[in-house]
Amino acid sequence: MIVEVRGPDGKTERLTQAQFEEQVREGLLGPDTLVRVEAVTGRRFRPLSTLELAEPLIDPEQRLYRQRVRYAAPLVTAALVGLQVRLYLWSKVPGVSGWLVDHLTNWAPAALELGEVHRLVTYGFLHLSFTHLALNMLFLAWAGSNLERALGRRNLLALWMVSVVSGGALSLWMSPGRPSLGASGGDFGLLAAAVIFGWKHEELLPDSARRQFGWGVLPYLIYPLLIGIQSEAVDNWGHLGGLLGGALMATLLGPEGFRLTAASNLRVRRLAMLSLVLGLAALRLMGPQLVSLEPLVSSGLVASRPSAWREGWAFTDDRGWLSPTDKAALVVTTRSYERPPGPATATKAFLDQLDDRASGLAVVRQSASTRDGWPAQRVELTFTLGGVSQRMHALIITRGAFVHRVHLHGPSSLSAQLGALAERAFAEVRITDPDSLIRARGAVRQDPGAWLALVELGEQASAAGLPDEAERAFKTAMPLAGPRRARVAAGLLELWADYADAADLSQVEALLAEHPDDPRVVHAAALVYAALGDRERAETILLAALDVWPDDVPLRRALESVERGGY
Repeated sequence: MIVEVRGPDGKTERLTQAQFEEQVREGLLGPDTLVRVEAVTGRRFRPLSTLELAEPLIDPEQRLYRQRVRYAAPLVTAALVGLQVRLYLWSKVPGVSGWLVDHLTNWAPAALELGEVHRLVTYGFLHLSFTHLALNMLFLAWAGSNLERALGRRNLLALWMVSVVSGGALSLWMSPGRPSLGASGGDFGLLAAAVIFGWKHEELLPDSARRQFGWGVLPYLIYPLLIGIQSEAVDNWGHLGGLLGGALMATLLGPEGFRLTAASNLRVRRLAMLSLVLGLAALRLMGPQLVSLEPLVSSGLVASRPSAWREGWAFTDDRGWLSPTDKAALVVTTRSYERPPGPATATKAFLDQLDDRASGLAVVRQSASTRDGWPAQRVELTFTLGGVSQRMHALIITRGAFVHRVHLHGPSSLSAQLGALAERAFAEVRITDPDSLIRARGAVRQDPGAWLALVELGEQASAAGLPDEAERAFKTAMPLAGPRRARVAAGLLELWADYADAADLSQVEALLAEHPDDPRVVHAAALVYAALGDRERAETILLAALDVWPDDVPLRRALESVERGGY
């Protein structure tokens, strides 16, 4: 069938049926176009809209859609490009680029520890080099303008935001220690969406636009992805995350301008934006729970620390770990004392240490508990350091002469985040036997009859808060020591001085009577009486000993301590 079409200039064009139907579907022939089909209209030209044969071909929605794909202005794409170009130009103002990097780049420590989840959006608009900007804007302008015409402005904006955030989220999760910025995650999302859209809706697109979608775009998606994989400087996780986000949105969205897709597109956009808002809010709330921790093992203590934190000195003069944000510090340390200090003494010593280095120290709350059977104190404090209000969470565990201390501090403004991180760090703390005790036990197993090894075991078990094991070691060593029994007796008496509840006064008197000429035995026996509260007996023993050994410094110091009511 031949169809004659009369144009506005009065000229007539002859079309085959296939050509005629194609031009009607393409919107090139409007409802008022005059046409003549001899078998239908005879010799007369009639408006296209009056012909029944054209009714199935004239779809106003499709015609308007194809016209928009050809001629609509990509205003959202232009706005995105314009915003990023202006941010780049602003970054050239002295001091601005540093501020932008510090506050707007995608960086896991800031997002998770400080709650700055806006970074998962803002990073996608920043560029610091012209080459980076030019490449990203080239892809954004090309893919964005095509998609905006084909998919619709609101759909494009939703797709771009999802691509940027999904790219930022995957980058944050897979490479937490690496800051990232740039629109490439969003660009990969647009390229993936263009491929998906072309595969789904090829029949809607005019012939002239089909090359910008589907298989025609796939090489522009794959090639940059492969190039990026070969470079360590490229945020490939961000690219992959943006690609997946864009592909998902293109799968769910349909082209705008059709009654059948309007409602579903609105639902998808609302769901996408709600998911982004809730996801970022959840990340802000749960961020400290996502900070990666790694084990930290030392003698007698197993703890953990954030894996991205660097080793350094805390303001307490303890070696610890500092957050890359420079906002927080974690200390895990063990101190040993001459004798078991007890939980109250250990906590007071720590508070005194803080009071010497900070101002306005105040205990917010304090509670007692146990950790692996050993006394523990949880302390929450506030103080001012360098004019900044600080909050500290501390866990202090006493085991014999050892005090294990784990504490985390940072600005009071981050109290919630740091408190949650401290809870995770404290939950990982475990108390184990000190290395020195393990070595002493091994030496005794190798040679059970070595009295010096048994004395060493007794001393290490006493320091580790195991008086029963220590007493057994000393008493086993006693008959093996021969003429060196005084050394063993002094060790046993020192044990009872540290753990007065285990002391046997009859044995104390017996050992003192057996070794009256050994100042170490006399000194230790006096300390046992002082620990039991019999200061008069302790003073009598020490005064008598000083008559014999007037220059013995330990005896003199012990007497001064007893007279002051110490020990």
